[in-house]
Amino acid sequence: MSVSAYTRSETLRALWPWLPLWTLVALLAIFSHGPMPLYSTRTLAVAWEMWSHSHWLVPYINGEPYSEKAPLLFWLIHAGWFVFGVSDMWPRVLEVLIGGVQLVLVSVLARRLFPNRPWIAKGAPWMLLALSYAFLFGQQIMYDVLLAVWALAALLCLTPRLDRAEPRWLLFGLCIGAGLLTKGPVMLLHILFPWLLGPLWNAWAREHRARWYGRGVLSVLLGGAILLAWALPAGFAGGDAYRQRLFFTQTAGRVVKGMQHAEPLQSHAHPSWWYLIYLPVLMFPFSAWPRASVALVVALFEKPWRTGMRVGLGLMAVAVLGLLSLLAFHWHAPQLEHLLMLLLLIPLLIVLLRQPLEPGLHFLLCWLLPTFLVFSLISGKQAYYPLPEFGGGVMLIAATIAILRERRPVLADNPWLGTWPLGVGGMIFGIFLFALPALVAGNHLHGEWFDGSASYSRFFGMIFLLLGALLLVRGRGEMRRLAVAGLIATLALNTLFTLALWPKYDLSPSARLLGDADIAQHPIAYLGNYDGQFHFEGRLLHPITELWGQQAVKDFAQAHPDALIVDHPEKLDASDLHYALLVQPFRSSWMVIWPADSLADLYSGRTPPEPTLPTRIYPLQDAHHLSQP
Repeated sequence: MSVSAYTRSETLRALWPWLPLWTLVALLAIFSHGPMPLYSTRTLAVAWEMWSHSHWLVPYINGEPYSEKAPLLFWLIHAGWFVFGVSDMWPRVLEVLIGGVQLVLVSVLARRLFPNRPWIAKGAPWMLLALSYAFLFGQQIMYDVLLAVWALAALLCLTPRLDRAEPRWLLFGLCIGAGLLTKGPVMLLHILFPWLLGPLWNAWAREHRARWYGRGVLSVLLGGAILLAWALPAGFAGGDAYRQRLFFTQTAGRVVKGMQHAEPLQSHAHPSWWYLIYLPVLMFPFSAWPRASVALVVALFEKPWRTGMRVGLGLMAVAVLGLLSLLAFHWHAPQLEHLLMLLLLIPLLIVLLRQPLEPGLHFLLCWLLPTFLVFSLISGKQAYYPLPEFGGGVMLIAATIAILRERRPVLADNPWLGTWPLGVGGMIFGIFLFALPALVAGNHLHGEWFDGSASYSRFFGMIFLLLGALLLVRGRGEMRRLAVAGLIATLALNTLFTLALWPKYDLSPSARLLGDADIAQHPIAYLGNYDGQFHFEGRLLHPITELWGQQAVKDFAQAHPDALIVDHPEKLDASDLHYALLVQPFRSSWMVIWPADSLADLYSGRTPPEPTLPTRIYPLQDAHHLSQP
């Protein structure tokens, strides 16, 4: 058998059983409820508007060019709609398929980076599928899982194979181009540092620096040319305002804090330390596994230390103390925050790269630490922005655990470093779910989650008790038990959300009513900022007008007396329940659809005419529940 055939055979064997298990659980989770507002519904709204108005080049939302994203995901959705027809089924299946490809790429990349440690390639996908946040976000019809696929594929092109040391530069450029067409220039951030720092981890790059950087530049230019092949004609087709946002402000608005633009941008500004604080949440449950933390320290900081190690650790300690002081005293000093993050991560990278670590670890460090630093310094932050790096994070954990088993077998088998904290936590949570109905009935706990979950919590309490008991088991297979428990626990929480809270997120009643009005040519308006949450479900063909303030409502109603207006109040009053067409809960507030003239009458202090039909209230509830969603 040839080397390539043997490698393919080993890869296929390694897919079992984690890929079928993950696919089954992901399909159950993503089809347990409808597309989630506002993430999935906005993506579907853009895809629908492109489809229904034949805008194949420029994405549109609510009648305007949509500069926030590039079109590749929309084109993939359209490809399925051409074959299967328009529905939300294909986009959801597509997300599951993309997630499965991501897991396979992590396994293949781990095998490439650590050819002498096959357990890492087997363990890394188990860890990735168990990350609670990554799994739940992967059920959203969004761009970042697809971006992760292209980033991992591009990095795979850089890594050496047994029969080929030189990177596959053409494929590297094509993957960059596909990533740019998925989410724009941020693709470069996910792949730039492993290439720029190539000689620190890649022997071929050290021996052929000119070819490494020269052909790498050509690959990046190829990726940029692929993006420009779409962006240039799209910019001219979308108009001046769209072209300005597409090429300049939509990226700059995320990078530079406080940039002002004529139109609002999704900048999501947060402090520099934001990702550092949320890292344990993003890497849960492995962030709560003591053996993983010990393995990271032991494997990466193995003595004897190189010269300058203590200096680097001292600078990092100063940075940590400074960041803790900022947090403790609630000080906000952006420049100081940036300086402290630089003081923490740059010495850490230098110290670790000076350690005698194997090339695979150096690759992961060259990828993860500089990328994490840049994401921290950029103003715009969302928990899902570094999603492509989650695969690198689990590979790093898997690699250090493999090294711990080899070098410190006593620590690798120490029961106090096992999964017992997660097991105890799972059992405590299960007991809490058992007690929740009594706590709610006795008025000891109240809230959206508690009240909604009380009817179902005891069944799920049993699940968490069993998972907790599973994590208290000692012996071989500890990591896989943790991965399976994490995956099932995340599915259980998603199912509990579906049973208890999904009616407060399901906008289909409102969307159907608005869809009927749109077919009847009734204009529709929305009080405030509209995010496309009705367009796909209602199959709307016309834009929804955004209104700001009572005078705008009166003017709109005067111009369009047969129109409908959607309001989003925090609380309901008697007028909402008597004169509105439809009332339904939405998150922790309400969605109310009005005849435009009736709402304008109320704003003018007049009594609206009596409605011909009673207000539709969704779901049917008693009077107590109408005061609080």
